[in-house]
Amino acid sequence: MNHFASDNIRLIIAHTLTALGNYSAAAENLLIVTISLQEKHFSDNSGGLGLYLIDSATHLNIWDNYLAFDPDRASTVRGLASQQAFLQDPHLELLTNLAYATAIAWSIYQRNDVSLPPAEDLPGLTACWAQYFADKGQLEHAQAAALTSSANIIALRPRAEEERLQA
Repeated sequence: MNHFASDNIRLIIAHTLTALGNYSAAAENLLIVTISLQEKHFSDNSGGLGLYLIDSATHLNIWDNYLAFDPDRASTVRGLASQQAFLQDPHLELLTNLAYATAIAWSIYQRNDVSLPPAEDLPGLTACWAQYFADKGQLEHAQAAALTSSANIIALRPRAEEERLQA
């Protein structure tokens, strides 16, 4: 992810987390780490869509087994989706709607009651990704590589509150 992309994605992540009522620097960095590790280890054959490479089965599982039991959160997440496109092809939203994809990615962590490490703890953030987000079938291969190369993934720079877009 280049610097331009990282800065823009951070704005989207911060805006989405704020809209969900879950903004923290650690959550923002966890989602940046997630994008980087998913792209690095699973982009070739994951079948996932969008920045987070979320597959359709996981997407449906989030709706059926997590959001369906939290109507307020489901409404907020649905509000981030396109009005018509979501009804025609909800999985396409993961590819075309970055705020919606970010909300679904964050929901993957939330359904597991993730305990966030400090925002600067890159090994801890990587471990959260490995435990809660990474495809378990491909994890063994990726985990060793991710843990040995995680220092080169990103510069952890959460935005100051005044720099974030307001929800």
